[in-house]
Amino acid sequence: MKICFHGTADEISRVAGRPLLVLLTARDLPHMRVFELYQPHVHASPSAERYRLCAVMTETPDEGRTA
Repeated sequence: MKICFHGTADEISRVAGRPLLVLLTARDLPHMRVFELYQPHVHASPSAERYRLCAVMTETPDEGRTA
């Protein structure tokens, strides 16, 4: 799935520098889901210091998860 993060240059650099993201699911905590980011692109917004990182995100196999 394609996802986009919006933020400052510092916030975007934290996300862009990681090939994996860990997301906690709301309904069955503490279950975590691990996603890999592919084809990241950073776009500068015309407004003051706002950026957008867009990437393709795919969930890793079960061995990348902890329950």
